[in-house]
Amino acid sequence: MDAATVSTADDIWSPSWDDPFEPTTGGDDEFAELTDALRAVQEAVTRSRPTPDAASRAARTLRDLAARLAEFEVGEDEQISGRRWDLAGWAQTLTPSLHLDEVTDTRARGHVVVGRFHSGRYAMNGGVTPLIFDEILARLANSSGRPWARTAYLHVNYRAPAPLDVELRVEAEFAGQDGRKRFMRGAMYHGDVLVADVEGLWIELKPEQTQNVSLAVGRGVEEDS
Repeated sequence: MDAATVSTADDIWSPSWDDPFEPTTGGDDEFAELTDALRAVQEAVTRSRPTPDAASRAARTLRDLAARLAEFEVGEDEQISGRRWDLAGWAQTLTPSLHLDEVTDTRARGHVVVGRFHSGRYAMNGGVTPLIFDEILARLANSSGRPWARTAYLHVNYRAPAPLDVELRVEAEFAGQDGRKRFMRGAMYHGDVLVADVEGLWIELKPEQTQNVSLAVGRGVEEDS
């Protein structure tokens, strides 16, 4: 298997940026377990009201864990988090775990359950909705052999509060293309209730735009100092 090949169950420790955009299969490996544990910590901290002593002891434990994992730090192109396409949430914990259920060249459907870590008081925080839409729309926009494109805009309409701890259905559609522009649409439902809908634009990158812009900025700062 080529090293650049999309990660599979046999290659979960060396994933690539190439997203096969297939229905979520899940995983019971050690890194998937680590990601699930981190999500559990995020949710537990959010839901807790610890004593000062308990908060201090927990903070020390987390700092110790961060130091232990720092020993394994690698560059972004070598990390596992954010590139495990077989997992819901692709092994990152910024956004809720979106499970992909159905995928075609032009449509995708999935589901997500949002906890209090992503709450905006009694319902999903409004800022989380675009994150979920961006994930499914971006992955669809960049699937089926289409060259790399980045988000240009998301226009989100909020139709109803999105409740916590229940399944929300998320749908995405590749609406069309005009040159480098890719037009996307999506919707989110709680049962039959439309929670939000979205229109998005993705722009196909020029060759020079596919480079690591963060690294280039960092080099520029060093040269100016």
